[in-house]
Amino acid sequence: MSVEISWDAPAEFVEAATNPTPANAQVGYLKVRDGAVLRGAVFTPETPRGTIVLMTGYSEYIEKYFETVSDLMALGYCVVMPEWRGHGLSEGRGKEHTRLHLTDFDINLRDLEDRWERLVAPLPRPHLGLAHSMGGQISLRAAKAHPEWFEALAQCAPMHGISLPLPLNILLRGVMSVYRVLGKSDSWNPFVPPSEHPVDAKTNHVTYDLKRFRRGEKLVLQEPRLQINGASLGWMRAAFTAMKNSKKPAYLSTISTPLYIGTAEDEALVDNAAHEHVLKHVQNGQGDFYPKARHELLMEKNATRKAFLKNIEAFYKAHSSVS
Repeated sequence: MSVEISWDAPAEFVEAATNPTPANAQVGYLKVRDGAVLRGAVFTPETPRGTIVLMTGYSEYIEKYFETVSDLMALGYCVVMPEWRGHGLSEGRGKEHTRLHLTDFDINLRDLEDRWERLVAPLPRPHLGLAHSMGGQISLRAAKAHPEWFEALAQCAPMHGISLPLPLNILLRGVMSVYRVLGKSDSWNPFVPPSEHPVDAKTNHVTYDLKRFRRGEKLVLQEPRLQINGASLGWMRAAFTAMKNSKKPAYLSTISTPLYIGTAEDEALVDNAAHEHVLKHVQNGQGDFYPKARHELLMEKNATRKAFLKNIEAFYKAHSSVS
């Protein structure tokens, strides 16, 4: 089966022998309401049983998930990937192309809204969500705003909270506010200097699988346009505000979409306690804890990846019309 997407402009994949492009792939650019041009991709198996909207995390890009896309296609799912603003080969707002910048986190939701009818709606139902980290926060907001979008939503180590020491949290919020008043929101965070690729494998805190980790770093070396060195203070302020608001029980209690959260034991980036809080307050939530795993469950060692994929497949079957 093939569903042809009507793109606004052609796009490309970053090709690499160590990261083969899945079969039956389409890629292109779609324009959103403010004129920004964002990349998207669609992958279709021969006989689809539904569609998974795969939403990536902070600093990630379509090609990083080629292995996962192939796994999901082998299970019979179409996979659609809407790349986020400023990520991968999609247009951003920052003065420095390696620095993510925005002042309203829900611009990500609006970007998804602007592409939904053209990129997702034409694909076979049921429509299911799978989101990692930052994509988890965006997808939670999407499920609240559009309960009709996903029959079920699975999240991998979602960004529902960031654990920071209280003194640093207070200091950072003060600095972000001052920079905003001075009109300097599109500036590096003085407490988190910009990083550089490739990251030394010994200092990585996202996966125990160094082969998969190095695969991603090699892609960025091959195509520097994929590189993100950090986020602006404006981006951080917007993200912190979004997480604060979405934690409110009154906010969460209105979310009816069945929600699954996979939590990593050795988490160094997001707050695992926030996962428990979210699942406690949404209408239909469940989750699993993955031992000896770091933040990127889908880039982890085979045992962890297989367990996570098996669990979300069971979750989809239990909470949607997928056969």
